[in-house]
Amino acid sequence: MATFARKSGKAGYFLLLLVCVGRAMGEPYNWINYDFVLKIGNLLYGSGEIGAEAIDDTYFYISFLTNIFISMVFFFMTMKLIRKIRRY
Repeated sequence: MATFARKSGKAGYFLLLLVCVGRAMGEPYNWINYDFVLKIGNLLYGSGEIGAEAIDDTYFYISFLTNIFISMVFFFMTMKLIRKIRRY
């Protein structure tokens, strides 16, 4: 039962980090370059198929993947720090 509590606590902590980082990053339209999104959209959907909805989807994909990556970095850093603190 203790391992289930630890695992669910870690999952809850990761979700909390994900929400906090996502709120701190703000709108992806402000920090992702439009030309970069257009190039990625052309890669994903094809050069003739890129429209407003596909561009919005591409903004979301890039933002979400960046959010997950930053959250993972913070999560692993804090887990390592907690493990070091427990050893002393």
